[in-house]
Amino acid sequence: MNPAVRLAQFADAEACERLDTQARQETAGARGAEAFFAEQPVAVLVGDPAGFTLVAEVDGVTVGFATIRTTRVGESLVATIVRVFVTARARRVGIGDALIAAARSQARERGCVRVDALALPGDRDTKNLFERNGLTARLIVATSAL
Repeated sequence: MNPAVRLAQFADAEACERLDTQARQETAGARGAEAFFAEQPVAVLVGDPAGFTLVAEVDGVTVGFATIRTTRVGESLVATIVRVFVTARARRVGIGDALIAAARSQARERGCVRVDALALPGDRDTKNLFERNGLTARLIVATSAL
């Protein structure tokens, strides 16, 4: 399975939204999921100076996507992977790795100095994907309802 990874276009929005719905369903009830999706409501960025979305396709079928936001931190530009999702049938064959590699490349081209990534606390597969690609935890956010 050789994925083709490219920048998303407006025509990809519907497929990415469907995949985002799957991601939300898979994580429903997971610790932090409700707050995460409330704080990061936009799954797809196309033609937006605040970031970009990448799609992964196999045989012309979208099987995954990653959305990256770019923000200024001091004088630097930082890319943050806020979504990464690969369909269950397309996992464990390198598609997530290809999305992360393309995200790093695209972030570098846009002048970013660092790539951060967000994962839910119990989402071991996503954390493994990030760690396998050289992204290690640097911050843990703890919270309490008032």
